[in-house]
Amino acid sequence: MSGDLLRYKSVLLDTGPLLLYLVGFYNNKYLSKIDYTSQDYALLVDFLISREIVVTPHVLAEASNLAKSRLKEANFSSFFMNSINILINSSEEYVEKDKILKRSKEVAKFGITDTSLIEASTRGRGLLLVTSDARLFHYCSRNDIPIIHLDSLKNLIIR
Repeated sequence: MSGDLLRYKSVLLDTGPLLLYLVGFYNNKYLSKIDYTSQDYALLVDFLISREIVVTPHVLAEASNLAKSRLKEANFSSFFMNSINILINSSEEYVEKDKILKRSKEVAKFGITDTSLIEASTRGRGLLLVTSDARLFHYCSRNDIPIIHLDSLKNLIIR
């Protein structure tokens, strides 16, 4: 399976990986505030090289809210300004609310944001979902939705 994952040129980032990417780019010393290490950041960056980064508006909002609560108020403004170019250069996969709400079983189990990721991943656009959420990972794996857990990057990249 790991070789198959390397063929994806576009990756859809869940909240954890997006926050890791943005905070690491901003300042490695803040990674501990979001429960990651500089090694986690380096592995993610290595994986993302030459790949299109895709986000949903739901993930973007969730990542922003988490960053604001975990970084001090003064740091959030600087963090946000530092993140703008990365986010502008990322692609957006918009998922309509009706598409999310029609997936009522997934919404009840995972919430709006993760359901937007499930919907975006099943549109046939060739996106690989990158997550740090074990429940979402197992659900997608069982349902043949292309996904990789952030922890698996260690096995995929370090050989």
